[in-house]
Amino acid sequence: MFGKLLKYDFRSMFKQFAFIWPAALVLALVNHFTMSAMTTVNGDGILGTSTAGTTTAGIAMLVYVAILLAMFITAVVFTIQRFYKGVLGDEGYLMHTLPVRPWQLIGSKLLCAVVTTFLSVVVAVLSILVIMPWSWRDINAVFRAFGYLFSHWNMETTQAMWGLLELLLLMLVSFATGFLQLYVSMSIGHLFSKNRVALSVVAFIVINALMVALMNAVLPWMEHVIVSVFAETSGMWPYHRAVWTIIGVDFIIAAVYFAGTEYILRRKLNLE
Repeated sequence: MFGKLLKYDFRSMFKQFAFIWPAALVLALVNHFTMSAMTTVNGDGILGTSTAGTTTAGIAMLVYVAILLAMFITAVVFTIQRFYKGVLGDEGYLMHTLPVRPWQLIGSKLLCAVVTTFLSVVVAVLSILVIMPWSWRDINAVFRAFGYLFSHWNMETTQAMWGLLELLLLMLVSFATGFLQLYVSMSIGHLFSKNRVALSVVAFIVINALMVALMNAVLPWMEHVIVSVFAETSGMWPYHRAVWTIIGVDFIIAAVYFAGTEYILRRKLNLE
């Protein structure tokens, strides 16, 4: 049943973003060519800019930036809407009659939200790379660099790859923590019979203030651990241990949010 929940949520996600993701990449390609068309060469071989090219490039860039903003705003709104309507709203009546546990409902919405946000980040990065004024010489140089990297693979390269994967994991855990904070805030707001949206916002603000206070208390300890690790160890190992310390703290916070949301849905849910 959990697989069916994931299929349902991911189908909704792809319907929502089926236009905006390709649009961002297409507009990036358009900007690549319009930026190249800005420059002109006069009879003396001096580079310059054309008014028409500059205007066209400016409009294309504005539309591209608007699409990127719309993409991330849609991702946040989609995340909130899918949980609120699908678990706490009208669809919640149906969802809670299914033979699934509350943690499965939360997990399905959370996984879809994290994947949606991650793919939006990937699309944004790819679009920026598309806009850049690459030449065939630059592309060949990049491929040669990758070829050299793989043909001369060593321990330092392995450590660097692990470092990138750890950053990716940290990003995903951070996404999950942020979404779970939204989920638990909405669940707390739903405990009340009136003004649920407003009380959800209040709950989010209060939780955020508590987390800031907690992080201010924990930060000196984390700094001490990270500094001591760098002082005692050389190479990439201090970096790995520092990143895993941050991941661990984020994971604990996410687990608390998840448990709180699951408890409210299991014991205190009020769909009236």
